[in-house]
Amino acid sequence: MYSTLVYLLIVISLFIILVILSQPSKQQDALSLLSTDKSNTLFETQKPRGLSYLLMYITGFLGVLWLILGIVLMILGNN
Repeated sequence: MYSTLVYLLIVISLFIILVILSQPSKQQDALSLLSTDKSNTLFETQKPRGLSYLLMYITGFLGVLWLILGIVLMILGNN
């Protein structure tokens, strides 16, 4: 059972990497912030929509699952 959970942790880790790499880059936003005179650009709230929202939700879900699985493996490893 322990080895199965370790393999599951590795698979979830790979999925997290894939989901994070498939998210849109925010570097363009940071560059436009530095190059413009608009001071309110920093404080504008932009809600992610569509695929960006879905990828953000999946990343959060997989991150929580990864953390819980890591804690379970740590408890099982001590026994």
